[in-house]
Amino acid sequence: MADADQKTLDPTPKKLEDAHKRGDVPSAPEMRHAAMFAAMLLIVGALGAVATAQLAAQTEALWEGAGDLALTSGNAQRLARTLLGGILVAVGPILLLTLVAAVAGALVQGRGLFLSGQLKLKWDRLSPMAGAKRLFGKQAWVEFGKTLMKFIFVAIVAGAVVWPALHGLDRMTGADAGAIGQYASAMAHDMLRAVALLVAALATADFLYQRRAWLARQRMSHQEVRDEHKQNEGDPQIKARIRAIGMARARRRMMSAIPSASVVITNPTHYAVALRYDHGAMQAPVVVAKGRDRIALRIRELAAEHKVPVVESPPLARALYASVEIDQPIKLEHYAAVAEIISYVLRLTRSKP
Repeated sequence: MADADQKTLDPTPKKLEDAHKRGDVPSAPEMRHAAMFAAMLLIVGALGAVATAQLAAQTEALWEGAGDLALTSGNAQRLARTLLGGILVAVGPILLLTLVAAVAGALVQGRGLFLSGQLKLKWDRLSPMAGAKRLFGKQAWVEFGKTLMKFIFVAIVAGAVVWPALHGLDRMTGADAGAIGQYASAMAHDMLRAVALLVAALATADFLYQRRAWLARQRMSHQEVRDEHKQNEGDPQIKARIRAIGMARARRRMMSAIPSASVVITNPTHYAVALRYDHGAMQAPVVVAKGRDRIALRIRELAAEHKVPVVESPPLARALYASVEIDQPIKLEHYAAVAEIISYVLRLTRSKP
């Protein structure tokens, strides 16, 4: 078929679940960036003053002792370690929590998915041709354009927030390190807030784009839908064959019970119902066989072959065929009519020499 290879159908829930198990989930890099900026905004608001005070104290101590400090090969390394240690203590928690936020943003998009198979070395990724396709393909250019536009927007927003604050730098002349740190912290907080709002808007748009592209990649052809249906429900041809075999076996068992029947009630040509009744052992007659048209004809033939009485009663034959299943006793409303027929058959049997 012409449309067998055209993927025009929406993906089924199973197709989406299989893609998730493989690690193929819609992932927007901007969501990670938004999580990082949001975390930085919260962290700077909560820990910015503490970090600024620590850096200010370190700067003041370094500035006050600058006149007495003589850099030598012996104390230069100790000074560098002290400075780096102080910076890490002040800024480290902010950087660590920002990293945690980025990882959490990635996990949320993948619903906590982590596959060990993603860590395996894939030799096809080492191919220069495959690398060139990834670098210069359509998706790579789209990502490059998105990154460039994001950088431009972020630079514009950050500049618009920081530029008015630069005019107040002259007031910081002669101020102590603590005041300068607080001023810088407030400026950074305002800039992060504006950038975080911008990145959040970009992340929402990117996520919608990535999900739409992912759903487009998961679309299925008519043949794929049929194959999945066969896999889940079984091949319809095989199921039909199994049903046919089961019906044939049930029909053979039904026909083998006709010789033991007490009477066969017919339409006379379209329906036939075989009843068995053992007085004293059964509370009510039981239907041992029933059928219509060709099967009804076969029931009458077997009844004649095994000398089972055949009685024509069209309304009763139709009623029994429609309301009673094989190996089930007749219903209460049929007792009187069936009892009359069985009594007639018994009288007919006794009258024979």
